[in-house]
Amino acid sequence: MKREEIEKKKRDLDDILKTEDVGVRLEKLKALAKEVGASVIRMADVQIGHNAAKVFYEQRNVITEAEIVHNIQESLQTHVMIDMSKTASHNFWIAVGAMLIALFAMLATWVGVVVNWWCNH
Repeated sequence: MKREEIEKKKRDLDDILKTEDVGVRLEKLKALAKEVGASVIRMADVQIGHNAAKVFYEQRNVITEAEIVHNIQESLQTHVMIDMSKTASHNFWIAVGAMLIALFAMLATWVGVVVNWWCNH
């Protein structure tokens, strides 16, 4: 997700939370959660087996509105972190290029200093 999309989803969340009707608000939250990749299922119990963890979901254990909002916010935070990591990776290569230019400029300057010193002695 790009920054513009993330900001739009945040505004959508704000608009949904302003909705008065609880039923409509919950359905809109579930739809938004699916759009951003957030969970709308509550994990009821985790039991550790011999080789792996087995996760059980209870159908009676309904997720609350607050948990859905929390899951949406965490998902959006994750999307922001991924986007920032991509930006940092891109900027890293720009910084490497700038460093190489500075290195060549420094070497050219030192060559000029050494040639000037050599010619004057």
